[in-house]
Amino acid sequence: MTTHSNHRTIGIIVCSSKNVTKVPPFAEATYFYQLAKIANQHQLDILIFNPMKINWTNREVAAWYIEANRWKFEKKPLPLVIYDRCYYTSTAHFQLYRSHILRIHQDKSVQFLGRALGGKIQTHNMLKSNQEIEPYLPETQLYQGPRSIVEMLKKYPHICIKPNGGSHGIGVISIKKQDQDYYVRGRTKANFPFEKSIKTKQQLLTWIHASIQKTRYLIQPFLSLQTTDGYPFDLRILVQKNGKQQWETTGRAIRIGKGKSITSNLHGGGDATKLEPFLIKNFTKEQIATIETQIEQIASIVPVHIEAQHGNLVELGLDVGIDRHAHVWIIEVNSKPGRSVFLRTGEIETRKRSMELPVQYAKALLSQKVGGY
Repeated sequence: MTTHSNHRTIGIIVCSSKNVTKVPPFAEATYFYQLAKIANQHQLDILIFNPMKINWTNREVAAWYIEANRWKFEKKPLPLVIYDRCYYTSTAHFQLYRSHILRIHQDKSVQFLGRALGGKIQTHNMLKSNQEIEPYLPETQLYQGPRSIVEMLKKYPHICIKPNGGSHGIGVISIKKQDQDYYVRGRTKANFPFEKSIKTKQQLLTWIHASIQKTRYLIQPFLSLQTTDGYPFDLRILVQKNGKQQWETTGRAIRIGKGKSITSNLHGGGDATKLEPFLIKNFTKEQIATIETQIEQIASIVPVHIEAQHGNLVELGLDVGIDRHAHVWIIEVNSKPGRSVFLRTGEIETRKRSMELPVQYAKALLSQKVGGY
């Protein structure tokens, strides 16, 4: 199919990649290629484009698409349904695209599959307003200068600070009080691991302030989320809308970090494994039953609650931690989740399903918009 009638087209917006020499010039080309194959089975086309490239006068956009298994690039009608896969590397990068994304949102004939979530503190506050979700949330404060670090260290001898808009564990720092010293470790903003000891509180506060600079940061107690043999881990739960426009849990997988890492992100060199055998290895039968109940509650309540507060969503990656007491904690909620974790666990059918569902959901929305096929 290459007619690209916007009645049968799913648009995907992407932000320019640093590596603009490659073809096509965006990060998730393999994922989009597979989406295009799935869409084709539904008699739909996929167009990938930069939101800056839309010509609003004639409602056309220079877009990439697949034809005869090859990438092609030319002007096409602006799609009616759009899937947001823009990733921002900094606040400045986000500001560059903000007005262009807003322009699409404000257009009454275009519908996003889901509106991207804001920063971590906004999402935390949204979740905190639900009494059923609140027990799963660690205490979270916005960094507002050195005093906020001092106050949190009075409550907890071990704390964690992380960028409000960050991902992949970049810029996350653990701070632990050890006798008179402070032991800090984590990942720099350039994603390099580090660890160091700082002698005095004043030196610590000066160092933190210099590390954070103008980036918005959160402060939380450090949660001990480790395997029985001391490796950091978390659980990724992928929840998605299906063709009936209902939420379903597509897959669940454990991500395990390197020994001295404080996060379990695959981008930081971590690995992944299937949930059930992991739980059996690390927890008792009674604990597993407790954990499963909490996981199911989070997966069923969180998407519905966020959507009611925030507006339409297509999918969410729920990153949760499990402590040694079998309590489950919500670490992060991501509205643009990746799927590579299921490749690592060998769950090929799960990954396939995770790509099928956005197409089914987009098809349902398109059918509503154009009065069915």
